[in-house]
Amino acid sequence: MSRGFAWGQRDWPMPVGAPALAGGLAGALLLVLLQVPAGGIIGAVAGSALTSGVRGRMPPPRAVRTVGMILLGCAAGARLEPSTLGALLRLVVPILLAVAVLLLLDVVLAAVLTRRYGVDPVTALLACAPGGVSEMTMMAQDADARIEIVVAIHVVRVATVVLVALPLLLWVLGHS
Repeated sequence: MSRGFAWGQRDWPMPVGAPALAGGLAGALLLVLLQVPAGGIIGAVAGSALTSGVRGRMPPPRAVRTVGMILLGCAAGARLEPSTLGALLRLVVPILLAVAVLLLLDVVLAAVLTRRYGVDPVTALLACAPGGVSEMTMMAQDADARIEIVVAIHVVRVATVVLVALPLLLWVLGHS
């Protein structure tokens, strides 16, 4: 048996990540069709977790993670327009200040996770970092951090922003 495959009952190779990928696609599709805000990411995480049995699995090969990062970069880059870059240049000082504040907050929250809950510092920093679930998960895997903690905190953060903060903000803006 090769390292990247798990043999099924029919003696044909199935990629180790195939059930998680299928579950992630199904979960994402379901929540997108139900028009749940951020349904793609929330459904993908939930579906992958359910189909993989939420238990330890071999991480995907580094090449798969690299391709995933390239695709994420392409998706982000495809949204950039000259006007976006112009706005970035006009707002460079407030953006740098905001990033500094977010990183300081990351360190403070990571210190709380480390001291109060015994989470190792690398895991705590990545769990509290202001980044996307996919990016932070891949970075956690590369840094040998506890991926389950990083993913759990980021999924709760995204779900809270999308399902609580966004509707609250829309309600406040709609009523002012």
